[in-house]
Amino acid sequence: MFPFLSRLTAEVEDVELATAIVLLPFHHPVDLAERVATLDALHDGSTVFGVGAGYRDVEFSAFDVPKRERIPRLMECLELTRRLLTERNVTYNGDFYAVDGATIPVQPDELTVWMAANSNSAVERAARCADAWLVNPHATIGEIRAQKHTQYDPIVRSRGESTRAPVMREAFVAETSERAVSVAREHLWKKYRRYVDWGQDEAMEDERDLHRPFEELAKDRFLLGTPEEVCEAIERYEDELDASHVIVRSHWPGMPYDRVRESLELIGDEVIPYV
Repeated sequence: MFPFLSRLTAEVEDVELATAIVLLPFHHPVDLAERVATLDALHDGSTVFGVGAGYRDVEFSAFDVPKRERIPRLMECLELTRRLLTERNVTYNGDFYAVDGATIPVQPDELTVWMAANSNSAVERAARCADAWLVNPHATIGEIRAQKHTQYDPIVRSRGESTRAPVMREAFVAETSERAVSVAREHLWKKYRRYVDWGQDEAMEDERDLHRPFEELAKDRFLLGTPEEVCEAIERYEDELDASHVIVRSHWPGMPYDRVRESLELIGDEVIPYV
């Protein structure tokens, strides 16, 4: 992720770059702080630090991190990384990480943290500990709206801050609705079936969703259609969810690059200028 975003800075000017999502339990805060600071130094726009706790058993096993420690490690890593990016001569002694008089040579002028969250308790954690809740791509509009109004907005408003939040969506834009749905069914459906194997269904509001037919799964969840239809859907995210960003994922496992390019070109030419 960091090498790709760093390379991207050579091609763009004055844009916001975001890491989404860095699974903090698998990283050391000093290394992360250096990577974020370096990325920020490479471009003129702002840098967003997108973070999450992770959920896949195989990943925790691979990194030899007990899964029961995922939330304590998330919080401790975030706290120390933030301090390293905003303070000098940092001394910290935690349960998992420790530094003594550490200083990152170059620090961002401003640090924004987005925290990914699925469950109600995780959304509340994002409201308390991050600058924004990074909304997952698999929740329906209704599910997001309910969590935002109940778990997220009250906590953020109590601090007098904006409740606008970035929303991730699976998206494919094509010249016809039928084409968009057909491509998504071929590639995206396989990805969501794998989520069942990974245990992602347990993190969803209704774990039965991943077992439903594709058309039912896609309803109010994915951005699939013509540029006009996708523009209308994005406007709905702004109106109903007060979305600050809509982040699209158009490349799925096994998908040929020409199909990815087909969607991204339409998004760039006929969606972004009108939303």
